[in-house]
Amino acid sequence: MSQVNKSLVPILCLITGLLVLVGCSDSRTNSGIFVNGEHPAGWLPAGHVASAQADITTCESCHAPDLSGGIAGVSCVSCHLGGANSVHPAEWSGMTGTAHAPYATANGTAACANEFCHGTTLGGVPDSGPSCSSCHLGGPTAIHPAAWGTAILTQHGPYVVANSTAACANAVCHGLTLNGVAGSGPSCKTACHSFP
Repeated sequence: MSQVNKSLVPILCLITGLLVLVGCSDSRTNSGIFVNGEHPAGWLPAGHVASAQADITTCESCHAPDLSGGIAGVSCVSCHLGGANSVHPAEWSGMTGTAHAPYATANGTAACANEFCHGTTLGGVPDSGPSCSSCHLGGPTAIHPAAWGTAILTQHGPYVVANSTAACANAVCHGLTLNGVAGSGPSCKTACHSFP
């Protein structure tokens, strides 16, 4: 190799390195995902949901291939308790109705009360967790309406007459067909009433 070619190698390497660095910088800072190397304001929760659902591999360059933190220093499991693709802890296996009561009992409602999940006051977060009062009719720590107190047997009849069984028939209370939900509401059909 000639003396001229030998002296050009370090210069070409430097230029190539700068071009790669500038190219990476531009794609990161000009995309809708990054502003100056960080996510834009309002990114959480809705912005990251859409991007992760579209292609979660785009998160890997900053959060590591296993999404454990990487150069960002933020592990996906710091919010997604059961893994990067999970909303709730892994052991819930999509059965919010059966697992959330024991979890909330063990950890308190504070574990759910943050700006990304169910809101700091448990009033819900758009595009994320609903208001706890949408299921807990008397507030986040109540199961039935607050007015029922401990008189469930005398209060539920008038409630159902006024609101129909549809108010009780859902996947987290008494089941979609009122056959009950394990760890939550019993079967209306077999526990207390006998109807088809």
